[in-house]
Amino acid sequence: MMRKGVLAVVLVMVLSATAAAESTYLEQILVRTGASLQWDPYRQHGTISRGSEMVSFGIGRETAVVNLEELYRIEPPRRAEGSILFGPRFVSLALRLFPPRETLRRVGAIFIDAGHGGRDPGAIGRHEIEGELKELREKDLVLDVSLALARMLEERFPDKTIVLSRNDDTYLTLEERTDLANAIPMAPNESVLFVSVHANASLNTRARGFEVWVLPPEFRRRNLVSAERTGVDDPDVLSILNTMREEELTLESVLLARNVLSGLDAAVGDRSPNRGIREESWYVVRNARMPSVLVEIGFVTNREEFQLLQRRDYLQEITRGIYNGVVNFVDNFEEVGLE
Repeated sequence: MMRKGVLAVVLVMVLSATAAAESTYLEQILVRTGASLQWDPYRQHGTISRGSEMVSFGIGRETAVVNLEELYRIEPPRRAEGSILFGPRFVSLALRLFPPRETLRRVGAIFIDAGHGGRDPGAIGRHEIEGELKELREKDLVLDVSLALARMLEERFPDKTIVLSRNDDTYLTLEERTDLANAIPMAPNESVLFVSVHANASLNTRARGFEVWVLPPEFRRRNLVSAERTGVDDPDVLSILNTMREEELTLESVLLARNVLSGLDAAVGDRSPNRGIREESWYVVRNARMPSVLVEIGFVTNREEFQLLQRRDYLQEITRGIYNGVVNFVDNFEEVGLE
């Protein structure tokens, strides 16, 4: 959201075990403390605030400013993996200013959307392999991955509801998919995750790799909160609450995307290029009132990737990568405090 040259950005978190002992990514601080960020991209300067407390910092600067008057010496913040990395002095300062709030939120359900189906085959790849014409249909690939992913998540999270948009070769409209996800009953402190699984195609037959899509941060969904759920009738207040919920979903979606992308990279990154996080207002993502991502597992139009996607063991590794990403997100989402 752009206001007078100050960009409130949503950055992304991947916290490795080795980095955790010495440094902390910005997003971990924001998620655990409930603080918000204002970012000036021109000055490379940010302010983290919650209530009446605030702390300002700059990339490469050795001091932080608390409440516009007190100076604290810190390790210079630096950019890393598309985020900002802080040393232990800044983390300690931030935790004193913004004591972590105990979270009662949990992931109550995970909705897995296998793209296409029925009369809609999705992307189709055809290649001659060893003198024989082979064909792969997106709807079949993503159903195999989605069914396996659901089984793994059911075993890992017996206390959560795992829902598939389809478990066979059934055609569903885009609206039906999001309606199913939005209709999952949840307690006020629970959230649903939406993971849509697809395979890619391109006129450029050299295009290959996996990627994860999220909504652009400037996109605004409506009706995320209601008077019935909040007990608020004032439309102006509801509008503010809706904006706050939208920004929360944007952050959580990006964190989910980053975790899934990291899981896929660890699983198959040595054989398929990591194309990163992409932004687009896909229907199923923009109409899901929950943290949501769309995963593209590879290009059926690329001969080399086509041969990989034909292999059962490779699809199992793809599934494992998505699974690890979702599990890592859930574990962090439901953690209490900042480790």
